[in-house]
Amino acid sequence: MENKTVTANDQKKILLSNEQKGSKGLLHVVGWVGVIISIPFFLWVPLGFTDLVPSMIDIFGLVGLRIPAGITIAGLLIAAIGFHRD
Repeated sequence: MENKTVTANDQKKILLSNEQKGSKGLLHVVGWVGVIISIPFFLWVPLGFTDLVPSMIDIFGLVGLRIPAGITIAGLLIAAIGFHRD
């Protein structure tokens, strides 16, 4: 028969692991939000080339392409943060 004692350090480790699981789940959701933000602009480029939708240049102009590019990069950065593994 084995007696197992639980110390305060063991309880802290258990609490920390539960908190990390919750934060990793939240980060995973944040990662998917970032992907969802960037997907429309990824789809818009090939659809614009095939003339199924107006191209980004027609909508934003050549100088205004910074707007969808910035939104796409922001979404990808958010996704990178969300899917980061330690």
